[in-house]
Amino acid sequence: MSKALEITMNSLSKLNKRIINKIEEEHLQTWLSTPITSQDASEQSKSRDLMAKAAELREAVAASELQFAAVTKLCAEMEVNTAEAQQMAIDARIAAEEAARKVEEAEKAAREKARIEEEKRQKAKELEKRQQEEERIRLEKEAKRKAEMAELKGTPEEQERINPANWPTYTYRLQNANDFDASYSCIIRALPGVLAQDDVTVTKVHQLESQLQLENNDELISNIIQLKPSLSSDGDGDDASISSRSLENIVASSEEPLSVLLPHCAPRNTSKEIIVLWKPLHSLTWQAIDAKDCNIESVKDAKLVECRPTGLGVFAAVHRLKTDKFAFTKKGGKVFSTVDGRLCVQCRPGAFRVNTPFSMQIQPVELASVSDVKVRFPDECSDLISSSPIVSLQFPSSKLNRPISIITPIPANSAKPKRPVTAVPEKEKPKSSSRPASAFGLGSYSKEEEEGDNLHLLALTNNGYWIVTDEMEYTPQNKKGDLISVNTTVIPNKYWLLRTKASTSSTKAELIANTLYDYLHKRVVQFIIKQKGDDPTDIVLVCTPTLKFDRTVRRLEDEGYSEAMKLSPEVFVREGQKIEIKFRGNLQPDEDVDLVLPYNSHLKTQVNMYIAEIDKYAQKSFSSYRGFAQFYVEGLVTREIYEDNDKKRGDRKSLGTEEVWDTIMLSELLISLPKPEPEAPKPLKKAKINLVSEGPIDDNLLKQLSGDLGDEWKMLATHLNVKKTRIQSIMRNHVNCENEPAIYEMLLTWVKRVPRSLDKVKVLCDALRAVGRLDLVEDVRDKEYDYKELRAEQLKENLLKVIFVKIAQHPAGLTRYGEIAAVLKVSDEELRNIENEYSNGRERCIKMLESWRNEAGESASPNTLLRAAKYLRLTDLAGEIRRMITY
Repeated sequence: MSKALEITMNSLSKLNKRIINKIEEEHLQTWLSTPITSQDASEQSKSRDLMAKAAELREAVAASELQFAAVTKLCAEMEVNTAEAQQMAIDARIAAEEAARKVEEAEKAAREKARIEEEKRQKAKELEKRQQEEERIRLEKEAKRKAEMAELKGTPEEQERINPANWPTYTYRLQNANDFDASYSCIIRALPGVLAQDDVTVTKVHQLESQLQLENNDELISNIIQLKPSLSSDGDGDDASISSRSLENIVASSEEPLSVLLPHCAPRNTSKEIIVLWKPLHSLTWQAIDAKDCNIESVKDAKLVECRPTGLGVFAAVHRLKTDKFAFTKKGGKVFSTVDGRLCVQCRPGAFRVNTPFSMQIQPVELASVSDVKVRFPDECSDLISSSPIVSLQFPSSKLNRPISIITPIPANSAKPKRPVTAVPEKEKPKSSSRPASAFGLGSYSKEEEEGDNLHLLALTNNGYWIVTDEMEYTPQNKKGDLISVNTTVIPNKYWLLRTKASTSSTKAELIANTLYDYLHKRVVQFIIKQKGDDPTDIVLVCTPTLKFDRTVRRLEDEGYSEAMKLSPEVFVREGQKIEIKFRGNLQPDEDVDLVLPYNSHLKTQVNMYIAEIDKYAQKSFSSYRGFAQFYVEGLVTREIYEDNDKKRGDRKSLGTEEVWDTIMLSELLISLPKPEPEAPKPLKKAKINLVSEGPIDDNLLKQLSGDLGDEWKMLATHLNVKKTRIQSIMRNHVNCENEPAIYEMLLTWVKRVPRSLDKVKVLCDALRAVGRLDLVEDVRDKEYDYKELRAEQLKENLLKVIFVKIAQHPAGLTRYGEIAAVLKVSDEELRNIENEYSNGRERCIKMLESWRNEAGESASPNTLLRAAKYLRLTDLAGEIRRMITY
């Protein structure tokens, strides 16, 4: 590229030189530089030629310069591109090296991965081979054991040995654990030596904590019981866990499964069967196991269901729709339901190529349910006449080679009038009807019913809605029309026949089916609140089916709940649905109780508790405390959707509705708790008044006078100038009391109000003398005399202490305290003890004087100290002592 540039530059240089030489040869330098002037015509012609040549030369020069500039620019761009190309080449080389390194690492990793996978495959093959060998050995041993058992089972001894009725029986009871009348929780039977009574612990599990999910038609009919290994008494921690695991392994590997018997309260129902749901230990999944009714001689009156689990866990007995199991062969056949003998399934030969098993469930729809749903939902179900059972068929495939026929019963239209045949010959029959009104059947009769009815065949979709289907054909089997043959090659999940009025459309039939189906899976219940007659705070809240209302009320009355009953209207709940109880108003539970409980038709759904008022001073206008019990369930609630703006809800535009999951209040019942009888007024609590004694009249003297005075205390109060209003107030405060507290309060009132400057002793003595109590006057005077003596003694003692300090502070007292001790006759031994114990002169002086006072007793006086100072000629000190005594 650089060589091409050099060649281009050389060519341009040569071209420039040629142009310059041409200008010199034509002598155009002067002309190009000389301006043009006026000339003659010949010169102008010559000038024009020269100017033309000059213009050509200028053009050539300009073109040359333009090409030179373009080439220069091209050269610069080529140089820049060359630098970028070199940088890109460097980057590409680095990237290629990095890619080569990564490829090498990837190949190395792939080889390592292939090696590891090969090792894993080899190990897996070895493990699989070893497991296959172990499984083969186990199967051989199991087959050998089964063969031996099969040989033994034929013997009566073996039959007796494996019969659970001959096994040891262990009965477990839990106090207050049954939701129905049963004296025990469960019974366990096992082969001898497998377990003992204390090896298993039985506890009741709350339904809301058991994670038990009931299907639409399931009904819980027993307590939920957990069987688990008991922890070892001599082991804890890991040892207990090992013990539990070993018991589980023993039970699981037992020759025969356990026999677990659960008491239940299922009513007789030919359309349902009892199954046991079992959740093994260390598992979160419930599974259904076969069960059967069982009788034990020791418990003859109880209903028992027996199951044979292969281990321990959680157990619950459930009432479920009965499942019939059949099989069709290549030859076809006809089978009948054990629930309803009129319902049968038949197929022609060749409909199935192989033997095909299938199951069938029948959910009956009673005429009472049809009548009830028409009354409760007249807008949706007014056109409904009758219904067939809901039939569910389960085949291995949803499509069949040839159609099958299902004979389905459905009640005929009993309301359709039947015209009786008259005895009039054909030719003599009148043209107009003259029959009496009694010729029609009982009940109302409309023209619409006379026109007939219509059948609708519906199928259940995957999203749970019933729709009219055209994939199945149906034809009546008899003249009465109560047997319908449904022919189909497509097996729906469930199908249903409804008989409605003739004018009912398919859409209305679908609405009827969905409403009735939802009604069949709900329970009509009522809430009851009753209180005990002898203790209204003891209440019971019950959720009972409407059909069992009378029985529930009688049971509550037998338990003592005889007070007036609070009854809710009929509401709908589902089996196993959670009901939450809340309280509002002035009442609340007086103890911690579980206010969330599941509803079960065959078990008690009730809460016993004690209630109490929240504020005993509230609701003064009522004769009882009042509150409300509210019952809530969770469900879908339809709510309005409004525009999202700042306007008020009343001003916002509705955008439609939506269904959200929220709590729904089913009912609210009033609870009344009678108020207790008003208590007698308690005596007023008054603050204790402590009298501060400032003279001979103190608290002791007032109490003495209160005990000695009699009815004259009121007259005494008048002489002491106590106001009459105060006397009346004192008398009201002590209506049912003795006079002593009232007299004491009167005297205390007088003492607190009398001025300090007044001679209280004189005033009191004059008042006592005025009411004729001279004896008490002497007592008050004696008290005054004693007070003065005590006061004088206290003053003397205080004065001595002050003089002691003054002597210790005086210089002469410090230097001559030994002489003062000698004058005061303090012994030398006492003085030496004081000097040995105290080193400070002032302390020695004060301790010496205190020793003198203790030894002298009552004779120790300030005058004695004054005389001692004068004797020792301590004039200054004596003067100070005299001033202190005089003051």
